[in-house]
Parts: sequence; structure tokens; C-alpha cells
Amino acid sequence: MIITIANIPSEIVEQILVELDPLDVSSFAQTCRAYRALVYLSPDSHLWRSLYLEQPFDDPRQCFTPLIEPVPPESIDWKASLQAIIRARAVVADPSICRPGERVHVLRTLVDMASKTPPAPSAFSDAISRNLLWLAAILRSGALLDAAPWDGTPEETQLRARLHAHFGLTPHDAKRAAKVAARGYVYDMRNYKYDNAFGPFMPDESGRVNWVHVQALHHCVSMHLVDVGEDEEFEYAIFPMSLPYCQSVIPPNLDLSKERDWAGVEGLWHCAFCFIDHRELLLYNNFSHSDDTEPLDPSAFGDPEFREVFRVIPVTFRVISTEHDPRHPTRPRINFVGEVRDDHTMVGHVELTPDDQLRWHFVSGEDGQAIWSCEGVQIGGVRSPFGVLGSWTTVFHDQHDPVGPLWLHKVVESPADDMSSEWL
Repeated sequence: MIITIANIPSEIVEQILVELDPLDVSSFAQTCRAYRALVYLSPDSHLWRSLYLEQPFDDPRQCFTPLIEPVPPESIDWKASLQAIIRARAVVADPSICRPGERVHVLRTLVDMASKTPPAPSAFSDAISRNLLWLAAILRSGALLDAAPWDGTPEETQLRARLHAHFGLTPHDAKRAAKVAARGYVYDMRNYKYDNAFGPFMPDESGRVNWVHVQALHHCVSMHLVDVGEDEEFEYAIFPMSLPYCQSVIPPNLDLSKERDWAGVEGLWHCAFCFIDHRELLLYNNFSHSDDTEPLDPSAFGDPEFREVFRVIPVTFRVISTEHDPRHPTRPRINFVGEVRDDHTMVGHVELTPDDQLRWHFVSGEDGQAIWSCEGVQIGGVRSPFGVLGSWTTVFHDQHDPVGPLWLHKVVESPADDMSSEWL
């Protein structure tokens, strides 16, 4: 009797397939109708579940949303999810193969991978999300995040900026032109108005996050944390504003739905902020022009003599009360105060935006007089070490008031320097 592959029991064939890359499984399914039926027409999802779990991803049954809500097991489509991820992997490697209208689906898949991860039990745990490690590995070339020109829909633009803000720095971000463009956006005072609450939100009074603005803020702050020259080669910078730090840190047995301080507000934080000379800010915004839509000239930000000040101050936050949020019954608004030093104080709140992002708002001043107003967005999941990215201005919101980027991150007690960077 001649033994052929057709004589091998389907159970053995499936065990072999689970060891293969999903693209090889797809090729195998095209060899004959019987194998196509085995791969794609099985009455249950056991083959695709096993194939998914063999990949370097988190088990979706152990993942949580950014608000630390479990992913419903019945919502997991093993086959469709794995196919979407593998297609996204191919597009990241070569964005030119992306079909018309496909980019938004690819970007949603990648953002979903970054957003749904298992929480870490502590800030120093080795239980780093496999999703985040995988994303860092495939995105580090910058092929997708830096692909130009980017003439997609507003949704595509927002999704790519969101992914970029979570990822960190690409090789292109180290170039002078990219740095100039980021500062050009952040210090354009037209991007701070009442309809976006003078923060990184959409200019339509919706309260939804403007990820293009967030990514520009990230770039400005990152320049002061990561020292990389324009011609220096690197693949990926691991620092507190990169993907590995987007994972939520939730101690075991902590139920956030029963926790007053579910956002992890209380404790010592570092408040970092940037600003430029006010005369340079006014000169850049060129208020003598009557055309509000005319592009500004950011070339001064590329001048070797240009200086942007970066400061870090410690602040201790304390929760003073909570308020019920009917849209999110288990995530009430948190009201807090912050003590800086002497008579300097902060007063603010944390609440969820209409698009379920964590928004921080606070004002600060001295002697009981509020002077500065800050708006920020938590990056990553609730209680992520990444912290909050945002912008600051004055509480008066006058036309010529200064603006600048802001970054808050919680200080974790450790002998290691939590502001350090690593290079791969």
C-alpha cells in the first residue's frame, strides 16, 4: 500500500498545521478541496484557536480593554482576528501592497492589538504584553508610521497618529524636518480654542481625542528624553513614552469597579513641561496676518540657536471626591488636588471622554489664584506607566497667552532610574 499525505488522519494534519506560519497554512489549504475544507470549513474554531495561540500574541481571553474591562469570550473570532493580524503584518512590512480602502482596517487591527492586553501585576513585572512586544518589533522600521504621502481619510490619519503616539519614536522622528513639523504644530496657537477645550481634542466640541495633536506633543517631549542625532542609526528606543509602557499595571485582586481611585491618581508624579521664549512664540504665530488659514513658517524651530526649555517638577496628587458618571457607572469622575511646593497647588479631575479615553484636566497657581490650565490624555490602559500627554496654557485663554506640551507620569519607587532609555 502506498502511503501518501492523503492517508494521514486529519487530526495529525491539524497538529502539523498549528506549527506553521498562518501564511503557510493558507497555501496548504489551496492544494486541494479536502484541505481547504479542513482549514476553512470546520464546524468549530479549534484549529484557528490553536493556530492563534501559537503566535507571539497575548491570549485574547486574558486581555482587557484600556478601561480594564474583560474582553467577552464570545466576541473572539479566532479565524477573522488572526487573518486580520497576519494581513496587517504584511502591510506593515510593505505598505505599497495595501489595497484601496484597506488601510483603515489594517490600522484598526494594530490599534486593537495595542489597546487590548493583559495587565501587569506590578511596574517591575516580567509579564510584559506579547502584543506590545510584537508591535514594537514589526513597527520599528517606520515603514508604516512614516510612509509618505499620507493622503487617507481623517479616520485613517487619526488611527495612524494614535498608533504612532503609543509606539514612540521612529527613525524618521530623529530627522530635523520631523522635529520642526512637530513643534510647528504644538506651538501653533490656532490649535488651542474653546471648541477643543484648549487641549488635544477634536475642534468640534465633541471632546473626542485628536491623536494628531497628541502625537505632535509626544514628539516634542520625546526630544528631551531621548538623545539621538539626525544621522544616528537606531531601530527602536525603549523609554517611558514607548509601547512597553502602555500596559496597565493592576495589582492582583484589585477590582477597579470597586476602587475609589480607579485611575491610580494618588501618589507622587513627575510633571514635565516645555516652553519657548514668548517673543518667539508670538513671532511664529505672526498675528499681523489676517488669513487664519495661512500656513505658518516653522523654519525657526530648525535653527541651531533655537532653544526650548524642558522642566520637571514633582507633584503629589490626592483624591478628594468622586462623582457618578451615568455613561460609565463603574468609572466615576475623580476629583483631586495636587501639592507642588510652598503655596503652589493643583486642582483637577479625571473623567472619560465620549470616545472612552481617560482625560485629565487641572489648573494650578499659587496663593489660591489659578494661573495655568492643563488638558491631557492617558496613553495606554488605565494606570499605565506611560502616563498622560497634554498641553498647558493659562486659565485666561487670551489671544496671546503662551502654550506648550505637558507630560505627567507616576513615580515608582525603585533603585533604577525610571527616566532612562534603552536602545535596540
